[in-house]
Amino acid sequence: MSTILAPKPAPRFNASMTVVLSNGKASYVAEVKNVSNTGLCIRSKQEFPVGTQLHLVFGMPPELPRLSTEGIVRWSEREKGFGVEFTYISPRDHDTLLNFVISQRRERQA
Repeated sequence: MSTILAPKPAPRFNASMTVVLSNGKASYVAEVKNVSNTGLCIRSKQEFPVGTQLHLVFGMPPELPRLSTEGIVRWSEREKGFGVEFTYISPRDHDTLLNFVISQRRERQA
């Protein structure tokens, strides 16, 4: 008998930055709680139902240049925020975002 193992969740890195979210109708500024290789957790006053397609724009010059991604809401809990899975992010932007978050983590540990 074989055992099917669920994939391990991607490591999450706490983040301190804002993101502009757009669902095609309006734009909202929100706080990013954490980032992983596959997506991020966001806290926002605006709620989005599971399945909502979002356009996300990051940027905290000069440390983080303007980055643009696409994602889909995979989970949403009123008190915790909501999780967005990246559906498109260029490899360069992905590396830049993760390097920024990791550098923030190192600064907090120093």
